[in-house]
Amino acid sequence: MNHDYDIIIIGGGAVGAALACALSNNNSSSSLKIAVIEAVSAKADIQPSYDDRGLSISLSSKNILDNLGLWQNISLHANPIKNIHVSDQHHFGFVRLDAASMGVSALGYVVLARELGKAFMQCIEASDNIDLLCPASVTDVEISDSTASVKVNIDGTEKTITSSLLVAADGTESRTRGMLGIETSVKDYKQVAIVSNVIPERPHNDTAYERFTESGPLALLPYTQQRCILVFTVAAADAEKYLQLEEQGFLDVLLQRFGRRLGNFSKLGQRKSYPLKMLQVEEQVKHRAVILGNAAHAVHPNGAQGFNLGLRDAAALAEKLIEAQEKNLDIGELTLLSSYLESRKDDQQRVLRFTDRLAESFYNRQVVKIIARDLVMLATDLVPPLKHRFARCAMGFWGHQPSLVCKSFLLPGQESA
Repeated sequence: MNHDYDIIIIGGGAVGAALACALSNNNSSSSLKIAVIEAVSAKADIQPSYDDRGLSISLSSKNILDNLGLWQNISLHANPIKNIHVSDQHHFGFVRLDAASMGVSALGYVVLARELGKAFMQCIEASDNIDLLCPASVTDVEISDSTASVKVNIDGTEKTITSSLLVAADGTESRTRGMLGIETSVKDYKQVAIVSNVIPERPHNDTAYERFTESGPLALLPYTQQRCILVFTVAAADAEKYLQLEEQGFLDVLLQRFGRRLGNFSKLGQRKSYPLKMLQVEEQVKHRAVILGNAAHAVHPNGAQGFNLGLRDAAALAEKLIEAQEKNLDIGELTLLSSYLESRKDDQQRVLRFTDRLAESFYNRQVVKIIARDLVMLATDLVPPLKHRFARCAMGFWGHQPSLVCKSFLLPGQESA
C-alpha cells in the first residue's frame, strides 16, 4: 500500500529530532521518507524542548551525536566534564570520578538544550528525505492493520497523512499516547527542580557536583565562561517560595546546601521550574506505533540519565528500522518493533531503578539506612572494580548498546567495539 510517508514522528524535541537525524539520508543509507510534526518552532523563545536548560551529555550520547555528524558544531558550545564529585550532606559518603583514570578525555559534556536544538534542526532542514511540519498540531491518530493515519492541523488547515509507522515522541504529557489508548503509571516525587545558572567564586575545573540533601539533590554542572548550570531540587510545596526569593537570599540558601568548596556564588540567572515524576508506559510498542523518549519513560534527574536514555533508544530504533528497510521488511510490524524493545529493556530498567532508588535512598532519614548508603558510596569510591562499573554506567555504557554508541570507540578493557 502506498503511504505519504514511511515514518511519521510526532514531536520534534531532542529525542524525536535525534531519531529523524539518525534516519536522514545525510547520516545513513536510509531512503525512508519521514515527516516530523512539531507544534513550536525550534527558534521560538517558548520552545520548551530547546530552552536554556543545561543538559548533561554522557560519553555514549556524545558518540551518537559524533557518529551522526552533529557533534562538531555542538562541541563549540559544550563544556567537558572531566571530574564528577558526589556527596551526602552532613554525612561521610562520597564518590569521585575522573576522566584520566578511565582513559578518556571527558566523562561527558554540558550543552544548552538550545544549542542542541540548532544542530538537530540544521540536520533535518538539510535532509532530502525529511519534511518538517511546523508549527502543526495533531488532532487525531488511527492505527489499522496496514496504515498509521494522522490528522494534522497546519496553519488552520486540517489534512490526513499516512505512514507505515508512527513514532510518538511528544514528551511527558504526550497527547498522542492518549490517542493510542496507552496507559501510564506515574510516581510523583512531590518535588520540583529549579534550574538556573550561577558563577562560583572559584574555578569549577570542569567538575560536575551532585550533592544529596534532605530536601533533594543539588547539582552544579560546569559550563563555559566559568558558569555553572544549577539544578536545585526542593519539595513541591516549597517551590514557589524559592522561586520568589530575591537573588541574594536564594544564593545564600544555595551556599548553605552546597558548602564553600567553590566559594560564594553570584550572578544568578533566570529561574525555571519543572515538576519531578517517574513515568512509565504500559506499552512502548504496538502494531505500527512506538512511544519514545519522555513519552515512554520519564525519570528523576538525579544522575542526569533521562535525555541520554532517550537518545540511546532513538539510536537503537533507527538501527532496527534501517536494517529492516535494507531487508525489505515491514517497518511497522509488531514483531520487528518488539525486537527493538527487547534490545532496550535492560538499559531502560537499569536507569529507572537506579534513579528511583537514589531518590528513595537519599530522602530516607533512618540512621541505619543513612550509614548503609554512605558505606556503599565509600566502597564505590575506594574499590576500583566498583568505581569502574559506576563510571561506565555514568558514561552510558551498559550491556548491549546501539552501534551508534560503540562505533569508532573503545573503552579501556574492551576488546572490540
